[in-house]
Amino acid sequence: MPVPAGVGLCEAAAVPLGLATALLLLTDAGRFTAGDTVLVHSASGGIGNAIAQLVPLFGRGRLLGTVGRPEKAAAAVAAGYDAAFARDEGLRKAVEEATGGRGVDLILDPLGTEALPLDLDLAAPGARIVLFGNAGGGAVDALPPVGRLMAGNVTITGFSHRGLAATAPAKVAHAIRRILALLADGRLTLPVTELPSLTDVPAAHDAMAAGQATGKYVVHVGA
Repeated sequence: MPVPAGVGLCEAAAVPLGLATALLLLTDAGRFTAGDTVLVHSASGGIGNAIAQLVPLFGRGRLLGTVGRPEKAAAAVAAGYDAAFARDEGLRKAVEEATGGRGVDLILDPLGTEALPLDLDLAAPGARIVLFGNAGGGAVDALPPVGRLMAGNVTITGFSHRGLAATAPAKVAHAIRRILALLADGRLTLPVTELPSLTDVPAAHDAMAAGQATGKYVVHVGA
């Protein structure tokens, strides 16, 4: 796929599993509509930062985020979230207050089923919940009874970038081209940390495991 003028190779390398994934989560899996209230778990990560940039382009709604460590909340707000909250015992009340008790229209959740009971409690009528990973690493529980989904008019959708690339590569390619065009004309930016060599990768993995990493990482591999 050609890289447009004005887009660096380091940025381009981070597009497929960053901004392009976020675009597909919003438009394809999440069916985002202008004015939706969106809740993103792990808001300070690469996907979370990408969502913060994309939501205003598609019709600004209210954007809320959750973070694993309280000190990351400020970074999420700086990235474009209206509010961000630590995932602790006060989270449910904080989100309810932020939405005036109405609930959330779209929830993007990379935590497996760990936060799914909370997602359902916070879902507005007609809400969409998109599960797109298992960052918590725990066992994945069964989905809730159909009766609960029907009663709330709630949809739970699974999303896998790898699965979509294998079964519908043209859809992924279209998303990548769309993001590259937005980067080229300056409507998007993509902060990337470039690791100088493969020997720097273990330290980056340690930072991720400790919940201290932010944004996307790209490794420079010399000839």
